[in-house]
Amino acid sequence: MKRIIPFIVIALLVGAVVSCNKKKKQDVIIAPKYEKPEPQGPIRTDNYKDSKPFKWQDRDYVCTIERIADDSLPMVKDETGQLFVDNRVKVVISRADGSIFFERLFTKATFNAYIDDDFRKTGILEGFVFDKVEPNEVRFACSVSRPQSDEYIPLILAVTRQGNIGITKDLRLDTEIEDAPVASEEEEELVHASED
Repeated sequence: MKRIIPFIVIALLVGAVVSCNKKKKQDVIIAPKYEKPEPQGPIRTDNYKDSKPFKWQDRDYVCTIERIADDSLPMVKDETGQLFVDNRVKVVISRADGSIFFERLFTKATFNAYIDDDFRKTGILEGFVFDKVEPNEVRFACSVSRPQSDEYIPLILAVTRQGNIGITKDLRLDTEIEDAPVASEEEEELVHASED
C-alpha cells in the first residue's frame, strides 16, 4: 500500500501539469466582414388604381385615383445609394352622366411648398386616397414618403365645388384619429334624421 501512494501522488501531479498546459479557450469571435449590398436597378412602386362612388351636393360622382411609377420624373436615392422611381397620380372626378368635373395630374412637385428640402430630395409621392366629402369640398389624404420606410409627411388635398384645389399639412396625429369616439347607432340615426 505504501508503494501505491507515491504512484497516486505522481499521477495527480502529472495530471495537474498536463491540465495547465492545455490551450486556453479564446473569447474572441471572428465574424465575416460586413459587405454593403450593391444597389440594384431602380425600384418602382406598384401601380395602383381605385374608383369610389360618392354623393356630393345631392349628386352622384365617381372618383378614380391612378398612381403610376413615372420614369420621366427625377429619381430619388436613399442613404445606401439605391434609386427609386417617383410616382405621378391622376385624379378624375366624374359626374353620373360620365362628364368630367375634375381631372388633374399630381407629382411630388405639386406639394413642394409643404415639404422640406430633405423630402424633396429623398421622398416620393406614395400615398393618395379618397378621404371624405365635406359640404364645400372633397378631401384626399396624400403623403410624400421616404421609400421603404415609415417616414412620411401627411397632407390633405381638397377639391372645391368650383374645381379648385387647396393643400394643407395634415396635423392630426394617428392616435387622435384612432382615439376619436365612435358614434353609436342611435347617434348616427339622429345625424341621418337631421340631414333629411
